[in-house]
Amino acid sequence: MPFATFDLASEGNPVSRTVNTHRPALRPLAKSPTTLRGVACLSLLVSSGALFAAERDAQLADMVVTATKSATSIREVPASVSVITRAQIENSPAVTVDQLLQGVPGVYAARMDASSPNRIAQTYSRGLSGSGRTLVLIDGIPMNVLFDGQVDWSQLKTSDVERVEVVRGASSGLYGGNAMGGVINIITRTPQAGTERSVFGEYGTNNTRNYGASIRGRSGNTGFTLSGSQLDSDGYDMWTAAQKLSVAAASRHKLIAMGTKKTNVAGKLTHDIDPDNVVDVSLSYLDDINTGFYDISGYVPQRREQWLASARYRHFTDNSETTLVLYNRLGKQWADSPVTTGGSAYNAIGSSATYDDNTLGITAQSAIRLSDAQQITIGGDYLDGNIDVYDNGIATNPGRITNRKGYVTRTGLFAQDEIKLGSSWIANVAGRIDYWKTHGSLTDTLAGQPTGTYPERKGSEFSPKISLLYKLAPQINLRASAGKAFKLPEQTELYSSSKRGTITYWGNPNLVPETLWAYETGLDYYFGDRGHIKTTLYKNNAKNFVYSITRDATNNDKVNIEGVETQGLELEAAYKLSDVVGLSGAYTYNDSVITAFNRNPALVGKQLTNVPKQHTFLRADLNLSDATQTFFTWNYVGTRYAADNNSSHYRKYRTFDIGVSRHFSADLDGRLTVLNVGDSVYDGNGYMAPGRVVTASLKYKF
Repeated sequence: MPFATFDLASEGNPVSRTVNTHRPALRPLAKSPTTLRGVACLSLLVSSGALFAAERDAQLADMVVTATKSATSIREVPASVSVITRAQIENSPAVTVDQLLQGVPGVYAARMDASSPNRIAQTYSRGLSGSGRTLVLIDGIPMNVLFDGQVDWSQLKTSDVERVEVVRGASSGLYGGNAMGGVINIITRTPQAGTERSVFGEYGTNNTRNYGASIRGRSGNTGFTLSGSQLDSDGYDMWTAAQKLSVAAASRHKLIAMGTKKTNVAGKLTHDIDPDNVVDVSLSYLDDINTGFYDISGYVPQRREQWLASARYRHFTDNSETTLVLYNRLGKQWADSPVTTGGSAYNAIGSSATYDDNTLGITAQSAIRLSDAQQITIGGDYLDGNIDVYDNGIATNPGRITNRKGYVTRTGLFAQDEIKLGSSWIANVAGRIDYWKTHGSLTDTLAGQPTGTYPERKGSEFSPKISLLYKLAPQINLRASAGKAFKLPEQTELYSSSKRGTITYWGNPNLVPETLWAYETGLDYYFGDRGHIKTTLYKNNAKNFVYSITRDATNNDKVNIEGVETQGLELEAAYKLSDVVGLSGAYTYNDSVITAFNRNPALVGKQLTNVPKQHTFLRADLNLSDATQTFFTWNYVGTRYAADNNSSHYRKYRTFDIGVSRHFSADLDGRLTVLNVGDSVYDGNGYMAPGRVVTASLKYKF
């Protein structure tokens, strides 16, 4: 975990609600009845801190929904699951949600700073490089952009997030495509009784300003939340020495710092029609602007706007819960490229492109309790999406216009059976069938260039999974699972080519879906309510792995690699030594290797790019007094290869962070954090890190 996993929040139980508690629960297997409404509001069920403050209701705090799509005690889930609670989010310096993931075992979050562009802030699971191989959800709604599979992690501020559930391992049996390495479900906050207003402000290194306000509350059967914030930063010089040397000396001064301006607005309205029927609607908006990068008049490195709207209906009976969700994600992106040759090199905009993507979807499911020992979940979803890329050559190719379009539809049906066998065994069997269809087109006004339509392609994928958990003792669980996953090629991989600097990255309309068989076994030991140790061994065998390979000095191709294998070890531990000291940590060892590639056998045995061999995260939390807490973290990221032939790499690095928070009064909190205390110089995946970052913040509630 990124920090201690003890869920001891200081503001009561934010995951329960005081309404509709008379409804009998669809309870965890062989458990006594609980309040389903409380659990549902904890996690938006099917849509799917203070370290030493007062204990929460243990039953509700122990629930997770993402692994099985229904509320289940984390100790009875036969899967590798980590949870980041609201209390932990409050006690973290993270500004974006992916920064919360930096200490989760088996997950590599590459973001170096809150000002870093979302496009380079990639997150990988289980050694599978590429953001599109980890499914990211907000309240169960997929957030991987159709264009390239990446995620706009700035869509929500961490202050709007109730908890984050991370399920590692192949999950296509329930979630379909993109869930090859796992699922990350970001669960938003639910309004509580009464009204809470807050304002916050932060200031830090690189003239970084982060400020915002929120109001949330509940009266009777209706609740609401509304928040807005803005992050502005002058940024820093991200350019590596190699990147600067690749530019002529006379133009190097044109490579400048990259800053950011991020604006967020989010709102949610919930209403209990009656004890059996609940609705909620949500709307969030992100305007993510990158500034600088090249000192060229009017140059826009990247700007992305994204709207996310959803409506959800839940119906409860004594033995079931049914959910229907409608959603729409609409994105638009602008990006310029500079002239890189001739007398205008890095003095003029060479081309300007816009990227439109639109995703409409519907999901439905019903969880039905057949007995105290068995529950089935059935459901389905439909997605319809498209991209539209418009590129104007401007100075590079005056008058040249290219337009690339891609379309995809996906339909999935799934079923899951959770069975408790006696007092020691829990079995989970799931299967899902997905039907997909895609096609595209290309127009190019430059003579001699390809143009036309790409014919429709379609197919289906079946993804089974079986998981078992055996209780060796009340505090010891042994678990194992085997399952299949798949991923469709991203739309940009199929239909869109782009040029960055002097290199052209070519799409390939002949790419086929990736498939993967995943296996894992794990042992979990719980120290009562004081902590735990979890160990997991995993192995993935992938076929038709979509990968970028270098053709020559100026061209890069997307191809299917016949075989890729990832395997490794994950360790996770947390322990509350006393009311003063809590410790937590995570360690990952991963080996990601190309095992078969007919086109270029020389790459067989090479490591996948951008994936660290080892990753360690340690954290200590100290309660200095009732009003003052501090934390210390140590982070180690091992060597990552930069080239497909492993001829170059990013060096390993270590960072040390420290933070202190102070409750000045019941309404006023302050925090001071220093990240990368030693001012280590290192690069992430192709760009330099910012060095030491100091941030001070205040939050006032009223």
